[in-house]
Amino acid sequence: MFSISQEVISGSQLKSELTDHKAGALVIFEGMVRNHNQGLGVKSLEYQVYHELALKEGTKILQEARDKFNLHEVRAVHREGHLSLGDVAVWIGATASHRDDAFKATRFIIDEIKHRLPVWKKEHYLQAEAKWVFCKDHHHHVHFEEADFYKKQAIVVNQNKLKEARVLIVGLGGLGCPASVNLALAGVGKLRLVDYDRISFDNLHRQFLYRPNHVGELKSKIASIILKEMNPFIEVESIENFFHPQQLEEIDLVIDGTDNMKTKYQIHDACLKYRLPLVSAGLFKDHAQMRTLIPGNGCWRCLVHEVPQDALLGNCNDFGTTGAWVNTVGSLLSSEAIELLQKGKNSTSESVLHLNLKDFSSFKIKKAKNENCLYCQGDFQIEDSSYEVLSSSDSDLLDIRNLSDEQVFHSIKNRDKVVLCCHRGHRSLKLTQMLRAQGHETVYSLRGGVKTE
Repeated sequence: MFSISQEVISGSQLKSELTDHKAGALVIFEGMVRNHNQGLGVKSLEYQVYHELALKEGTKILQEARDKFNLHEVRAVHREGHLSLGDVAVWIGATASHRDDAFKATRFIIDEIKHRLPVWKKEHYLQAEAKWVFCKDHHHHVHFEEADFYKKQAIVVNQNKLKEARVLIVGLGGLGCPASVNLALAGVGKLRLVDYDRISFDNLHRQFLYRPNHVGELKSKIASIILKEMNPFIEVESIENFFHPQQLEEIDLVIDGTDNMKTKYQIHDACLKYRLPLVSAGLFKDHAQMRTLIPGNGCWRCLVHEVPQDALLGNCNDFGTTGAWVNTVGSLLSSEAIELLQKGKNSTSESVLHLNLKDFSSFKIKKAKNENCLYCQGDFQIEDSSYEVLSSSDSDLLDIRNLSDEQVFHSIKNRDKVVLCCHRGHRSLKLTQMLRAQGHETVYSLRGGVKTE
């Protein structure tokens, strides 16, 4: 069992939990806070641990030790928070039939913990400024400061502006993965990640944040863990839901990495309403479009007032794509976002970029602006998204793919709560809105369609 503790570690209690009369050996390792390191006097230590990944990896390490060294039982505890001199930072106990297995197991576990766990240690010195220590491997420690992390980048950007920035990224797929990685490593102070989708095996060839063992996990949740591991100096928040305007609170800039027009327009409209800049991109096969919305400077509805139907446009699920294409566009998204945060404008704030990813030919089209557009003026109501749900677990699920509208209307009678489900969630939402207008208040649409069930 591996655990993380904010309290003082009690070695005697842990030892008693490992008592086993069948074992011939019990070996205990205690890593304690000492009063010096590399010639500097140390007065205390501070540990920061990324819980979810640390618990998952720590549990894996203990299982590996069991398999390698024929152990009866093994236990490890790592402290977090502020530790005083003499406090136990890491406690490991292993029982085995023979002492050699127990000795080797404890050494293996501490080495692997230092090498693999997302743990950051800050040493507080008697006569020097406190420094973070990264346990890169079990042979030595590397001291670093936040300024060192951005040393090369700070030559070309205003790092303080990035540190103070708060960015919302909607969609952690092919576009959102590279965009989020670049912004995290660039030092954007806070990233809020929004995605309700789960990782599938066919995501992996282009969504490089994820691994095969992540299949089935929520994208935003895994992405937040990995990004925080990449850069311990930023704040990363995960929202495992679909986009809602409330997520724009305390945000300076929005990045749209979604793959359907309905959501893109929802994000677009909310940014207009709350007067927030938006950087958005889309990809069809090898052709990409990128544009930046700055409220008051023209909008999508100036040109196309109604939301285009996805069935008429297509996406990578229907026509395919490559990791190289989406990663290129996602990186350009982050570049445009950084430029906007730095200067208040970028290369797509006035024109829409069209890019051919096979031959790198490109052209720009100046954005349309309708002086009478109510959306540009913020004079509109945001579409209600409360009609959609992510799960039908507490409702009757009605698959409408092979039903006519009349059959759907008849089928919902005498049901308390019904969730309509179609192929992608488009028709079910349209019918839900129609039924709600007729007074059916307990009808919902399954977001994303059958693929989410």
